[in-house]
Amino acid sequence: MGNIGIRIANYLKYWPLFLISISLCIGLGYLYLQATKPVYMVKAKILINEERDSPQIEKAQASTEETKRVKDEIAILTSRTLMGKVVRDLHLWIQYIKPERLNDIDIYGNTPVTFTLIEPLQLKSGHVLEVTIKDDKSFLLKQRNSSTSFPYNSHIKSGWGNWKLTPTSDLQKFIGKTIRIQLNNPETVTDLYLDKFAATIEGEKSSVAELVIVDSKPNRGADIINNLITAYNFASIEYKNKVSQSTLNFLDDRLAAIADELNHVEKRVESYKSTRGITDLTSESQFYLDNVKTNDSRLNEVNVQLQVIDEIQRYINSPTNKGNAPSTAGIADPGLNSLINQLTSLGLQKDKLLANTPENNPVFAPLNLQIKSTKSAIYGNITGIKRSLLTTRNQLKKYNTGFESSIKKLPGQEREYVNIKRQQSIKEELYIYLLQKREEAGLSNSSKLLESRIVDEAHFGQAQLPSPAITYALAVILGIILPSAFVFAKLTLNSRINNAQEIEEALTVPIIGELAFQNFISPEFVLSGPSSRTMLAEQFRILRTKLRQINGRDGNGKVILLTSSMPGEGKSMIAGNLGAVMAATGRKTVILDMDFRKPQLAKFFNLSNEIGLSDYLNGSEFKENIIQPSLIHPDLYIINSGPESSNPSELLEKPALAELFMWLRIHFDEIIIDTPPIQLVTDAMIISEYSDVNLYVVRYGYTHKSDLRFINQLYKDQSLKNLHIIFNGVTSVGSYGRKNKYAYEYYSSAKPKLRLSLLRNK
Repeated sequence: MGNIGIRIANYLKYWPLFLISISLCIGLGYLYLQATKPVYMVKAKILINEERDSPQIEKAQASTEETKRVKDEIAILTSRTLMGKVVRDLHLWIQYIKPERLNDIDIYGNTPVTFTLIEPLQLKSGHVLEVTIKDDKSFLLKQRNSSTSFPYNSHIKSGWGNWKLTPTSDLQKFIGKTIRIQLNNPETVTDLYLDKFAATIEGEKSSVAELVIVDSKPNRGADIINNLITAYNFASIEYKNKVSQSTLNFLDDRLAAIADELNHVEKRVESYKSTRGITDLTSESQFYLDNVKTNDSRLNEVNVQLQVIDEIQRYINSPTNKGNAPSTAGIADPGLNSLINQLTSLGLQKDKLLANTPENNPVFAPLNLQIKSTKSAIYGNITGIKRSLLTTRNQLKKYNTGFESSIKKLPGQEREYVNIKRQQSIKEELYIYLLQKREEAGLSNSSKLLESRIVDEAHFGQAQLPSPAITYALAVILGIILPSAFVFAKLTLNSRINNAQEIEEALTVPIIGELAFQNFISPEFVLSGPSSRTMLAEQFRILRTKLRQINGRDGNGKVILLTSSMPGEGKSMIAGNLGAVMAATGRKTVILDMDFRKPQLAKFFNLSNEIGLSDYLNGSEFKENIIQPSLIHPDLYIINSGPESSNPSELLEKPALAELFMWLRIHFDEIIIDTPPIQLVTDAMIISEYSDVNLYVVRYGYTHKSDLRFINQLYKDQSLKNLHIIFNGVTSVGSYGRKNKYAYEYYSSAKPKLRLSLLRNK
C-alpha cells in the first residue's frame, strides 16, 4: 500500500497539468457537440424478383442457387457503377453550402440557384464558387479580391469549364446572403456515398433486402435510395432486353434460312408426286419414315444447340465483344445463363464508362479482370456442354444409319419418295422448333418483370446526435489519460532518482535522513535567525539525534565522513549545517574540508583559504595554526583545504594525517569531513580509514539511478564501513511522506522555497 501511495503521489504532484488537460478536453468536447451535424438513417425494403426467363431454368435452379442469386443482386445494388449513376443523375458532386459561424449548413433541396456545367468535364480536384444572391436578376461572384455581377442563366467561362446558375423557387429567401458551391470529383463522391450505404438480406432464405444509407440530409438519403432502386431495375431490364434481342435475331436468321429450304423441298415433293403418280406410301415405308422423323427431330435440336454454343464461343473469343450478347436459346443450363448475364452486365458497365473515360484509365483494370475471369468460366462451361451434345449427335446419327439401311430395301421409286419426304419432315420439324423458340423469346421480351418491387418506401427516423453525457465522460477520461501517459513516460524514461522508494528498492544501505530542498541564495544556516524553526532545521536535528544513536551519546572524537557520486549533490551544505547543529548542543565540533580540488567550505563560511590542511600535510604549518573559528558559533571550528596541491591523493597517504585525527579526537567531540565525490577520485576511500560513520549523499532529481549500483557494491565490499544514505534536496511530497504538509504549519510560517515544475525534476 505504501508503494502504491507513493506512486499516486508522484502523479498528484502534477495536478495542474491534469486540471489543464481535463479542461481542454471538456472544451473540445463542447466544440465537438456544437459542430457535429445531426445524421439520419434512411431505410427502404425491396423484394428481389426470383423469376427466371425460362421455365426449364426455374425448375433446374435449387433453393441454394436462388439464395446465391439474391446475394448476387445485393452485390449489384452496392456496386460502384450503380452508385456512380445515381451521383451523376442527382448531381450529388455539386454541394451547396450556407456558411455559419460554428457549422456550415448543407442546403440540399433548398438551394436558391442550380449550378449547371455546360461542357462535360472530368473534375479531378474540387473547385469552390462563392456566390452572393444580389437580387432576383443577378448574383455576385467572388473572384480573388473582387466581386463581379452576373445575370442568371448567363454562360460563365472558368479555367476548368463553362457553367451557369439558374434561379430556383427558393431564391427570395437568400437575397443578400452568401452561399458556397463546391464542385467535387464525381468518383470521390461515389466512394463517399458507397461507404455510407449498405444492403443486407433480412433472412437466410429471404428475398427481401433492406437498403440503408446514413446522411445529414434525410431528403437526400431518400432520393439516393429511390434513384438507386430505379437505376437497378433499369439496368436489369436493359441487359435482359439485350440478351432477348440477341436470341430473337438469331432465331429470325435461322427461320429465314429454314423457310427457304422448306419451300424448296416442298416443291420437290409436289414435282415428284405429279411426275411419278405416287399419291401415298405403303405401311412399311410410313413406319420407317415416322422413326426417321422422330430421330431427325431430336438431331435438329442438338444441331441448333451446337450452333448456339458456336455463337457463344465466337463472342467470348472476340477481344472487343461488340454487338449483342450471345443467344442461349435451347440451352437449359442455369450456370451458363447466369454467366452470360454476368458478362452482359459487365459489358454494359464498360460501355458506360467508355462514354466518358479513356480506355487506358486505371478504373478499367478491375473491370477487365472480371470480364476475363467470366469469359474463362463460360469457356469451361460450354466446353462440357459441347462435348455432351457432340456425343448425343453421334448417337443419333448411328440410329439414322440403321434406319437408312432398312429404307434401302424398299422398291426404287418408293425409296426415292421416302427420302424426299424425309427431307421435308426434317425442315418442317426444325422450322416448327425454331418458330416455337421465337414465340417464347418474343413473349419473354414483351413481359419483362421489374427485378424488384418496393416493400417499404424510403423513410427515416429521428436525428442521431452524440450523447452529451458520453462525450463529456470520454473527454474527462481522455483528459486524465493524456497527462497520465506523459507522467508515466517521464517517470519511466527519467534516469534520475525522484523518491526514496527507488533507493530502498535498489539498495540494502539504510537511509539515515531526508532533507528538504532549500535554495541558499547566500550563506545561510538552518539554525540562524528565523531559519531555526523551519522544517529543514528540524530535519538536521533529527539527523544529529540518529548519528548520536549510532556513535553513542558519550565519548569524544566521533568522526563523520560525507561523500557522494558527483559534485553538486550538497555535501558541503550538509557538512556546514550538520556541524552547526552539533555545536548547538555544546559539543565542540570541527569540520574538515578535504576536497583539495574544489573546496567549498571557505566560501560557505566566508573564511580565508590561504592556509589549511594541505600546508599541514606538506609540513609547512602546525596543526594548531590551520584551525579557524567558524564565526557562527563558539563551539564550531573549520579546517579549510588550503592552497591547491598537485598531488592531493599522495598527501592523504602521509603519516601526518593519522596524527592529525588522533589529535582531533582528543580535542574535539565531533569531527566532520567533507570529501570529494568517491566515484571520481579515491580520496574518500583513503580518508574512510579514520571515520566512524560514512554518509553517502544522494540528491533528489540529480543523482543518476545507475549510481545506486556503485553504492550497493561499496556496501557489499565494506569499502565504506558503517555506511548510511542521506537523501538531499527533496521537493516531492511523495518522497518523504505527507507529514511535511503539516510540518510547515507546525514549525514555522516561513516555508522553504520548494521547486515545483511540471516538466522537470532537478
